[in-house]
Amino acid sequence: MRWSGVGIDEWWRNEQFWVIGGVSAHLFAVFQGLLKVLAGVDTNFTVTSKAGDDADFSELYAFKWTTLLIPPTTLLIINLIGVVAGVSNAINNGYESWGPLFGKLFFAFWVIVHLYPFLKGLLGRQNRTPTIIIVWSILLASIFSLLWVRIDPFLARSDGPVLKECGLDCT
Repeated sequence: MRWSGVGIDEWWRNEQFWVIGGVSAHLFAVFQGLLKVLAGVDTNFTVTSKAGDDADFSELYAFKWTTLLIPPTTLLIINLIGVVAGVSNAINNGYESWGPLFGKLFFAFWVIVHLYPFLKGLLGRQNRTPTIIIVWSILLASIFSLLWVRIDPFLARSDGPVLKECGLDCT
């Protein structure tokens, strides 16, 4: 940091907005590129100036709900669900489960802290957060959580019961 002349607060802000852009605009850019290359679907995108002085085009400058807000909101909800589920699971399973939980909590909090400016902006406007964003995000978070529980990659897979333990003769 010293050689670049960038302070820690500037670096952290840049890091936060890189993560927010990576899970929203960059993700949709990849999907748009794949649609164009694989399916030949071309989307029309018109860039307009952001000056709201023109009364004829004032609707162009109004902020409406967009699908770009759904992935970061879903990611926040998934990580918050993960924190609550992980802590409750560790409380129920005893001392041995707290060790692996700390690593998982670290990464969950890392994502939440990176998306904090997004959350602050989303919830900062009283009664202005579109309900459709919350509904879609909760729906997607629920689907991803149920898939994660079904897959459960942290559980060791067993090869099945040992035949001798079951009382069956292998010979």
